[in-house]
Amino acid sequence: MAARFRLASGITSKLNAYTAYIGSFSKRSLTSVVLLTATITTCFLYSSFSPNSLSGTTDAFLYARNESHLLSPGTYDCALCDQPPIQDLEPKQIWEACLDRGVVPEYYLTVVLVAKDDQAKLQNAIDSTYVMAERTQTLMELMIIEWNPPPGRRPVREAYRYRRSDYLTYRIITVPHKLHQAMHGDNSYDPYEYEGRNVGIRFARGEFVVCTNPSVLWSLNMHNAIVSRAWVKKRLYTQFAPPDQPGPVVQLNAFPTDDELILSCSHNTYELGKYFMPACQNLDPYNYLEATNDAGQFMLAHRDTWKTMRGYREIGATSWVDVELMMTAGWTHGVSVIYNPDTVLCNQEPLSHHDNSAEKQGVNVRKMMLNQEVHMNEEGRWGLQNFDIYKEGVQCEVFRGGLGIY
Repeated sequence: MAARFRLASGITSKLNAYTAYIGSFSKRSLTSVVLLTATITTCFLYSSFSPNSLSGTTDAFLYARNESHLLSPGTYDCALCDQPPIQDLEPKQIWEACLDRGVVPEYYLTVVLVAKDDQAKLQNAIDSTYVMAERTQTLMELMIIEWNPPPGRRPVREAYRYRRSDYLTYRIITVPHKLHQAMHGDNSYDPYEYEGRNVGIRFARGEFVVCTNPSVLWSLNMHNAIVSRAWVKKRLYTQFAPPDQPGPVVQLNAFPTDDELILSCSHNTYELGKYFMPACQNLDPYNYLEATNDAGQFMLAHRDTWKTMRGYREIGATSWVDVELMMTAGWTHGVSVIYNPDTVLCNQEPLSHHDNSAEKQGVNVRKMMLNQEVHMNEEGRWGLQNFDIYKEGVQCEVFRGGLGIY
């Protein structure tokens, strides 16, 4: 009892001394301390939410919403939805806002498609992306690149249905025939898929950017990978397809329901939220053909990684563009390559296969592995960076979608 009393008396004495010490401060001194504390706290909060800090933060895109990025001359949202204020802006200001990629990612994922002529398959791809955004409740954007559209064809923005979602934003970039002709001296109206993908990569606002085919249908594995936040920087992901086994091809009736879209590619390997990514693979001259088989149907990387790799090679490349890119990533830039055995997507048509002979592609694989030969774009000369694209008539429209009044 005596010991407990002495302890209580000691604590009381120290508290009295501390109170007297605080009381000795003047009001001016206390005010200075409070202001200093507030200043330090403000600086800490500012640095925590600055672009440099956010770029390394999980789900940083949640703090990077920029309403000016919805500026567009398009009128493809529902009639009663909020419209961006564009009345007092010049056309070029609206155009620049539409193409601005932002200092930090604004969405978790950007899906890049290059439009082709098959309307039914592209509509299914648009709807499959909408379903993926709704089911994962994750912010993402769908970028459709309309490269070199032929005259008389309805614009992509008018020919398809774009349903409204709180999680999905649509962006359409159109590269006109005159720019295509100036680049290649080619009077045809063929879409240049990989150059179109590079345009999408350049302007993407997603933290991760996936380039795929316009006939894609997303599987439940892809949904789960998004929910699980399964991807990281400095990796290049592709879907593994054994050379003797074509990728999943599905046939859909016209105007499938959302359930039919999901069931058509229902591959689901892991428990929701626990998607497991395989280990990185080291490419070598003996396994690269297996690893890169059908790689063009799904290539995903962080947007900074795409920038480091400078996209797909545009000048001098032929039909080996996706294979070259994976070898360049692994051997030139030290980007780890992961070819995933899980089905993350299905196609609505069989994929065309190219000749896998390195000699016919003008590529020396062993020299590439030793960094004695490099195949990549020059800095500033990919994704239309070396053109005045506003003057050349490149168009951009961004919208949230929606039909009718609501």
